[in-house]
Amino acid sequence: MAQCATCKGQKTVILSREKSPLGVAVVVGCPECQGTGETGNPDACPSCNGSKTTVVSVDGLNIRVRCPDCSSRTII
Repeated sequence: MAQCATCKGQKTVILSREKSPLGVAVVVGCPECQGTGETGNPDACPSCNGSKTTVVSVDGLNIRVRCPDCSSRTII
């Protein structure tokens, strides 16, 4: 597998104080690779890379939704 481009294999990223709910910079697990340091899991969904969510843009607003390719819905 390839090294994660977001965390560069370090498995963590620094969340800026502006984006942190605590108001201070914090180290968090990389959201891109889920803290593995690697990307490109051959078994992962090609649309969401296994995160089960994707971002769609609606009228200029980005919304995170369930991945339509790998998150199945149960209809009763």
